[in-house]
Amino acid sequence: MHIKAKFQAPRIDLNHYKEALHERLAEKLAQAGMKYLAATAETIPEWSSASKATFSPLASHVGYVLTFDQAPGAPNRVELGLENGTAEFETNPGTGLYSFTYYTTLPHLIVNEYFNANTFVNPKTGNRYFKLIHPGPYHFQEAGKKAFQLEAITVILPDWRDSVTLKTIRVQ
Repeated sequence: MHIKAKFQAPRIDLNHYKEALHERLAEKLAQAGMKYLAATAETIPEWSSASKATFSPLASHVGYVLTFDQAPGAPNRVELGLENGTAEFETNPGTGLYSFTYYTTLPHLIVNEYFNANTFVNPKTGNRYFKLIHPGPYHFQEAGKKAFQLEAITVILPDWRDSVTLKTIRVQ
């Protein structure tokens, strides 16, 4: 008896899928970073641009353009902001870690994130330390987290079927 058969065996190109996944996650992380910046850097009050400039390192990682508009008569303190802002941006397909981190050491931005700095009074003189036009609390971190999460939940993984081919096996 002679039997002929033709089978189709699936072949998975794991490297193709990993490349597609990396591309998708890196792109979505950059988009989420832009949403984060729109909710943070673009919403905190701008006087001398120091606070906004702390976001520059993150903006450069995600391709976001920050513009600086000092208030009339305010000093240009973009350099101060640049000196007090850092960011990390990681897209590592090997570990599966896709993240960004923003840091600031700018004292008045940190204070204004949580408090109305205008309420701080020198106990010796009774005078206010600050006379801010737009005092905090800003809560920009909370707004940024929400914007990031709203973008991050829209991630759709690549279709695995695009990485599968069928190999025909003939048995004679």
